[in-house]
Amino acid sequence: MKILVISDVHGNLAALEAVCKQEKSDVVFCLGDLVNYGPFPRECIAKVKTLTDKVVRGNHDNAVGRDVDCGCSIKYKEHSDAGKEFTKTVIQKDEKDFLGKLPITLNVEMDGKRFLLSHGSPRGDMHKYLRPDTTDQAFEEEIRDIQSDVVFIGHTHFPLIRKVKGTTIINPGSVGQPRDGVPTASYAVWENGEIGLRRVHYDIEATVKGLHTTGMPPRHVAALIQILRNGGM
Repeated sequence: MKILVISDVHGNLAALEAVCKQEKSDVVFCLGDLVNYGPFPRECIAKVKTLTDKVVRGNHDNAVGRDVDCGCSIKYKEHSDAGKEFTKTVIQKDEKDFLGKLPITLNVEMDGKRFLLSHGSPRGDMHKYLRPDTTDQAFEEEIRDIQSDVVFIGHTHFPLIRKVKGTTIINPGSVGQPRDGVPTASYAVWENGEIGLRRVHYDIEATVKGLHTTGMPPRHVAALIQILRNGGM
């Protein structure tokens, strides 16, 4: 059994397609944030729908789907708001409804394991950042009373594997907007009980070209391009 785990696609179709081309899997888990920041939200929604029904709602999906604040960090909020306004101009009602109705968490049992899917935290807080420097004690509190062997989370755009109290916690990093200084699409693969973090190069300039067509203010476009090319700011 091979499971492809993706998160934080953020409208970056070229990155998503590169990951799908690189990895053929039996199942795909998607940890949310299909949209915002990137130029191809509709295409990414359509692509994910063809890949899997095991998708949870990210804070940007929530912001677009329910017309609420993204709740993201101050560092990225202006870019997020600009991206949200663009996304709202191109997205259709059924796509908006799809995003807004995605589950917050999802429990999946297969391959003899119990998997929990969530965007921000195992307890379902889609806005909470559990970065690689999060202590084991903090993770222990997050997984208290959670009956899962493996927990998949996203949101931070930083890949992570941590084992705490017999539970494996994995963040696959971001497909569409990595922020760990490596400008390649990041994802995870669970295969026959083994987990691995992987990267793949993609056509960044195709996404850059798309950003120039969005009509977002030039300073936001320039900042988003810098993030893509540098793997963060």
